[in-house]
Amino acid sequence: MTSSSKTPTPIGANKAAQDAGFKHFKAFLEAYGLRLDNTHDVEEGKDILRSMGYALH
Repeated sequence: MTSSSKTPTPIGANKAAQDAGFKHFKAFLEAYGLRLDNTHDVEEGKDILRSMGYALH
């Protein structure tokens, strides 16, 4: 039996942030008080996007 739901196609963080209504990933991070020059903040931002349902590569 096959599933009718497809696995979402992975996209980049910048594209996901734009889809969420932000100009780019940097603006998304800043909206959450995160910084692009901090690797932990970048990973946290990606985790937020994943929790919003985005499949990131």
